[in-house]
Formats: sequence, C-alpha cells, structure tokens
Amino acid sequence: MPPGGRSGADSSPPVQHQLNVEPEAIPALRSTFSAALTKLDKQIELAITEFRVRPWAGDPVSAEAAEKFNERSVTDGDSALEALQNYQRQLKTAMDNLNQIERQYRVVEGDNTGLMGKSGC
Repeated sequence: MPPGGRSGADSSPPVQHQLNVEPEAIPALRSTFSAALTKLDKQIELAITEFRVRPWAGDPVSAEAAEKFNERSVTDGDSALEALQNYQRQLKTAMDNLNQIERQYRVVEGDNTGLMGKSGC
C-alpha cells in the first residue's frame, strides 16, 4: 500500500483538513512560509539547472549510471525534483489559505465593529 494508507484502487476523495489560525499568528506564519518558499525556490532552480550529471568516464557504464541518476533525481514522476515541487505547491497553498483566513477575519471584525457601533456600544 502506498504511503498514506490509500491503495490505488481506492477512489474516495482525499481527506480535507481545516486550518484554524488565531489572527495574531498569521503574520508570523506568513513570514515562516515565505522564508521556506524563498529557500525552496532556490533549491528547485539549482535542481533544474545544475543537478544533472554527465557520464564522467565516457564509457557505457558511466553513461548508464548518469542516465539512472538523472531519471531518479530530475525526470521521473517520483523524482527528488518532483517531491520538491510538490512541497512548493503545498507551501503556496498554505500561504493562500492564510491570506484567505486573514481576509475572513477582517470581514468579520469589520462586521462586528459595525454592529457594535449601531448598537451604541
């Protein structure tokens, strides 16, 4: 069974998790995710531009080894580069969710302020 406990035959939708964040924690979380994305973006760029190896001895054995290394590292569907890019997408989604949560808090806060003003509080 693949990681996560789901077999390939299982067609049920993935479990969705709700992110609950206190409003005052959003700036620190955004900063942490942003710093992680900055570092990750650099690593992905390096992997794309400089990670491939060339056959070092110019013989069939080193050619095959270089090909296998490049497949596993960069080109396969489950390569190291693909894992980094999946993590990058998850971080971007988390940041988008934080921004949405912050907007929702501001709307609710504005509505509450308006209601309090109307009631004379």
